[in-house]
Amino acid sequence: MSNGKSTPSRLELIEDLHSLAVNSPKGTLITRNFYRANSRFKENDWQRYYATFKNFKKAAGVKDEPEKAPKPAAIPIQDQNGELLHFKAKSQQLEAAVRTLLKDQGKGKALAAELRSAIVATEPYPRFVSKVGPPSGTPVAAVVKLSDWQIGEVVEASETEGFGEFNFAIAEQRVFKLVDKIIEWVLMHRKAGYNVRTLHLFSEGDLVSGNIHYELEVTNEFPVTMAAVKGGFLLAEAVARFAPYFDEIVLWEMSADNHGRLTRKSQAKQGAVNNYTYVGHVVCNEKLAKHSNVKVVMGEGTKLLADVLGKKFLISHGHHIMGMMGIPYYGMERDKAREAVKRAKLPEKMYDYISIGHWHVPAIISANILVNGSLPGTTEFDHMQGRHAPPSQVSFMVHPVHGVFNWTAWKL
Repeated sequence: MSNGKSTPSRLELIEDLHSLAVNSPKGTLITRNFYRANSRFKENDWQRYYATFKNFKKAAGVKDEPEKAPKPAAIPIQDQNGELLHFKAKSQQLEAAVRTLLKDQGKGKALAAELRSAIVATEPYPRFVSKVGPPSGTPVAAVVKLSDWQIGEVVEASETEGFGEFNFAIAEQRVFKLVDKIIEWVLMHRKAGYNVRTLHLFSEGDLVSGNIHYELEVTNEFPVTMAAVKGGFLLAEAVARFAPYFDEIVLWEMSADNHGRLTRKSQAKQGAVNNYTYVGHVVCNEKLAKHSNVKVVMGEGTKLLADVLGKKFLISHGHHIMGMMGIPYYGMERDKAREAVKRAKLPEKMYDYISIGHWHVPAIISANILVNGSLPGTTEFDHMQGRHAPPSQVSFMVHPVHGVFNWTAWKL
């Protein structure tokens, strides 16, 4: 170089760029790629002085001549083929993504259709006739919350210091114990004169353990597909055992939940279908097809408004509620307030109670948030975190005027 320095000066760079612009054919666009291909200097030489190539061109007095009718620059055949291959690959990638999305949307329904054709309905048990005195003229309904069974999970007593133990055999024992206790409880109310002829079952999700955590995936008792079928059979058997004791049973099914999900995060869209709890509910419903006194209401979204003698229960699993410092109370209150504001101008959508599971500890929060327990009780994770809640499920009575009464958390 003229000045003998290892790097060109600003003036040398400007002269070089200006010379290229003057000596190039008329109409040539002096682009960064053009300069890189034709200059005797390197890219990082001009970058020492200018932040952008546009600033470099401005300093050298180089201006691109505007064309009256701008036309796209001719692309060499080789470049055209490259771009064609790029866009073809991009198109194939997008088509594959669409096919995957359609498969995800349809596989839950397709699986459900196959299950419906394969399941043989259970024959109803003989009808039970209660021999009690004249009941009250006011009807009262029994409600049982069934959630967080997490079928397939295994909890080892040796890993929880005996605070918790669970597997499918234990799950069956606990469910059938619950059924027996509820029947005794209802008959006791009838003997006392309560006119209890209808049972509402709130199936509020997390029917299966699922594969949402690695430790569950490798320690579950059986694959999640088998867990969904076993969970559906167990739920159907519980309903079938209740059926002889009631004129009508209404099974409200909430499939959108946490443990049953097929995706990394819980879905809002199609969360109630793309879910193993949905599969379990389909199995259950087909098993109960011959039970004429069982009515099924399957929720299609993340929330379901149930009507029990005119009292409205807003059912969800509860996994959407955010806690604060590990305490869900404030999240429950916020959820209740938001729902009340949203539904204030639509009386037919307003609720009297919020009914959820997910949190595994039975409780009545602020008079009208009803929280269910869980079938496994304390798990290894609970034990590690210093938490303990015995296995439990909740029942209560509903009066058409006074609402919820005789709340009972059944220790199983």
